[in-house]
Amino acid sequence: MKALQIARHGAPHEVVELVDLPEPGAPKPEEVLVAVEYAPINVSEILRILGQYPLLPRSLPAVVGNEGVARIVAVGNRVRGLKVEDRVLLPATSPAWSERLLLPAAGLFALPAGADPQQLAMLSINPPTAALVLSEYVDLKPGDWVIQNAGNSGVGRSVIAIAKYRGLRTVSVVRRAELVDELRAAGSDVVLVDGPDLAVRVAAATGKASIKLALDGVAGQSGAALAGALAPGGSLVVYSFMSRQPVIVSGTDLVFRNIALRGFWLYAPQFRDSPKAIDAMKLGARLIAEGKLTVPVAARYPLTQAAAALGHALKGGKVLFQISPQ
Repeated sequence: MKALQIARHGAPHEVVELVDLPEPGAPKPEEVLVAVEYAPINVSEILRILGQYPLLPRSLPAVVGNEGVARIVAVGNRVRGLKVEDRVLLPATSPAWSERLLLPAAGLFALPAGADPQQLAMLSINPPTAALVLSEYVDLKPGDWVIQNAGNSGVGRSVIAIAKYRGLRTVSVVRRAELVDELRAAGSDVVLVDGPDLAVRVAAATGKASIKLALDGVAGQSGAALAGALAPGGSLVVYSFMSRQPVIVSGTDLVFRNIALRGFWLYAPQFRDSPKAIDAMKLGARLIAEGKLTVPVAARYPLTQAAAALGHALKGGKVLFQISPQ
């Protein structure tokens, strides 16, 4: 079977190789054999390939990929609640860029049959991140406001959908004006273009609402602007740093307005195996099936075009490997 692996860390287009590996074989009594349909290229996996992520393969060579959706093609004789043809999410850090995998059945659950598998492929990172940053740092009540940058990202769109499900209101900050109407249609209550005087514009758009939580996926000046829009005592939670700039909060906000700065990592022990993370995946699947959560897909590539796919992902946009869709 075909898979993508690395034998050393380095630039993704140089070190990721298409290889032929032995077939996984028949599942053991408590396992399932799956055919991977779609697998995203995530920033975290790019960092793993570069050797710059906290979680690295235990040994090399190693098949890469950390998220995806698959169809069950065989089940062990002790497996209950799953059957052939069910779609399931690959468990965290599974070697997803592979045609077939053997998986423990424990923890797997069947996904909605009619939901778009490309959207389902992105379920195990974005919705849990969104759900947990919305619940684990500030006690929010229905009607409360949340502000975020990276509103058009996978996490940003999940924040919009899950916040709406919980009765929260969102301000989404984007970099391009053409995204404003699109994110409003996706459910964000206010969408603003990043730039000068953000706090003033946020106050005007929300009726001077007291915003207690800001979600930063960009860092740098963009995150600093979010902190400036928070109410005194509010929290800025950083879950990514797409700008590759330092996380910034002004001394005025820290000292005189008591803004708290926190970090979130989905793979931290207190989050990765949390029942809340599993519940968020199931909620995300439901929202996808209902058409309430959609992340635009820029392109799909077969495993045989790995270099092109990785190059595209590095330039921006969500890219998926299309591996064995039905």
